[in-house]
Amino acid sequence: MRGLLLVVIFYIVGICYASNVVVELSPSNVNVDAGNVFYLNIDIKNIPSDTKCGGFEATISYNPNLLNLTNIQLSSVANTADLKDINVDEGKIKLLWFSNYPSGNFTIATLTFRAISDGNTTVSLNNIAVSDENGVKYTTTTKNANITINPTNQTIGKIILKDFAYNKDIDAIIHVDGAKIPIYNISGNITFTNIDIKGNPIVLIPFNTSTLTNLNTNTIGFFIIPKNSSKYFDLIEIPINIPNPNYNITLNLFINGERINKTVIEIPTSNLTKFVGFVTEDSLGEVVENINITFGTSKKIKLKVFNIDENITKIEGKIFINTSVFNVRDYEIPVYSNIHNKVNYSNISLNGSYLLFNISLLNATNGTFSIVEFTISPKINENISSKIYVANLSLYANKTIVVLPTKSLTVQIVKRGNNTPPTGKIALSIRNNRVVNFYALSYDPDNEELKYYWDFGDGTNSTQQNPTHIYNNYTAYLVKLTIEDSLNATFSTGCVISIRKYEPLNYTFTREKFVETEKNKTTYLNLFIKNPLSWRVNAYIDFVDYGDINISKTHYNFELNPNETKHLSIPIKIEKTSTIKWNLVFYPEIAGKHDKNPELSYYVWEYSKKIEVLPPTIVKINEITKYINLNATNVILKINKHKVFKDYVVNKTIKLDLVAKRDVVYYCLASIIGFIAGLILIRMLK
Repeated sequence: MRGLLLVVIFYIVGICYASNVVVELSPSNVNVDAGNVFYLNIDIKNIPSDTKCGGFEATISYNPNLLNLTNIQLSSVANTADLKDINVDEGKIKLLWFSNYPSGNFTIATLTFRAISDGNTTVSLNNIAVSDENGVKYTTTTKNANITINPTNQTIGKIILKDFAYNKDIDAIIHVDGAKIPIYNISGNITFTNIDIKGNPIVLIPFNTSTLTNLNTNTIGFFIIPKNSSKYFDLIEIPINIPNPNYNITLNLFINGERINKTVIEIPTSNLTKFVGFVTEDSLGEVVENINITFGTSKKIKLKVFNIDENITKIEGKIFINTSVFNVRDYEIPVYSNIHNKVNYSNISLNGSYLLFNISLLNATNGTFSIVEFTISPKINENISSKIYVANLSLYANKTIVVLPTKSLTVQIVKRGNNTPPTGKIALSIRNNRVVNFYALSYDPDNEELKYYWDFGDGTNSTQQNPTHIYNNYTAYLVKLTIEDSLNATFSTGCVISIRKYEPLNYTFTREKFVETEKNKTTYLNLFIKNPLSWRVNAYIDFVDYGDINISKTHYNFELNPNETKHLSIPIKIEKTSTIKWNLVFYPEIAGKHDKNPELSYYVWEYSKKIEVLPPTIVKINEITKYINLNATNVILKINKHKVFKDYVVNKTIKLDLVAKRDVVYYCLASIIGFIAGLILIRMLK
């Protein structure tokens, strides 16, 4: 019901409220050659964090005589929408969120356009509706994109392999970009090597005259007089089958009798089955051929193999990245790649503008997997594009080289205009009095990557955003933080922190040792907790690593005023020797602490105690021989009591020469009775 209600509100409710929400196409100015592809992002800015974004709707408007919209790729943020309605043919986008509402600045989608004729035009967004999480519309400002399409400097003949796949019937289309008009005739031939022609070619443009001839089994000749002239058009469609990667296509093309010197083979990425291409975090694992990157930001890129059948044992090659334009860092085998744990040897290094990689595997791998990843960030703040591509790629299935088609990546750097400096403040937490975790709570309106410079006040420093530092002495230190953006705008702040030796806890255990044979092995942890701080605190006792002990409650919390002490007695059952670990955490309730610098998050102290469970002590009774002069009828045997099961042997010797022979029977009887009584006593003592 909630989802349905939101849909109704989004499309019907006309209530709006003022806001500075901006919906824009970026880059705002594009300069492209006719016949080429370019990309525009739909960006939303300034969505309030308290009301967020619950819906987005827009229609993309463009001149179909100059441009062709070929794809709408949703961003990772847009893909979280619960309802998505995308129509490329009509240029419409509709999105609704029912949870995880986005806010701030984010990208909705990347639009792919092909420039089909030279001229000047505008891509605009119409019928825009941006709503909050309750379906109420924001008042929005719209920024469109101006497109300049230059005539191509030369005519290009293309062989487009539509629905590309090996061992499958596909279509090869002869396409022309940037032809000089008027066109009187088109002629030439196309030759296929290691390719089967599966049917008759078809002329795709309107014509007055067309002649198609088979010069031999693998070559088709053509002569066409078109009805009208166009700079960009599909010429001929030929059904073919490519059995394996060892193929070639040669096109000889003439327009008005003039030879076209530049011809290329083009495989649309969406039609590739087995290939190598680039992906980004935003592309959700799908190959991309064009991305935008704003100066001051970075992008992680992966080179990925798709759908390979062969079992690959070794991979080597290089990636061209123009290092005069980009910084390159963090190059490695991706941690989550299928080959990461199968590597026998790897060498990945940057040499000039080439990222070299040589990887051998312990276990053969097939399917889809990433080879190498790297991060780029622009060095220059200009609206320029640069191509990233793979060179000398070799994949080995043992000693056999596997050849795969590769796709390059065009990176469009978007120039930054006005720059707003970053801001920030210092936050910290303190562990065991001397270990300080620092946090740079930073914000940059331009969403740039920021650099951090810490001075800890004791002669040491760090460039991490959130460093940890151990102080050697208990004293006060002046800590400084400087935050810098990509255009060298900085923000600085500082604070004095006091490192003090606090002892907030005294503790005892009622027992620290037990014997295995004891049935109830329970000890009581007695805690005496004092607040040594000048503020009221929320205190927490948290037990950690408690898998070996039996404790009814692992988390205790209470409040403590300054200098107040509280006592806790916590029963803990154990079965074997264990180390009991717990933390004491203080969260200070400092009035207005969020407006202060630094912001003290918490103190934490760590404690542990070993409680032993020991085996029982075994007492050994040595064999004892005792000679007794029997002169009385009573024999008393005394043995110390000990709870150890033991076999005892009692021997008695009677010297007959001390009594009369007639009394032997009497004395023997008395001795036997005493002996039996002693045995009974021993059994009772066990």
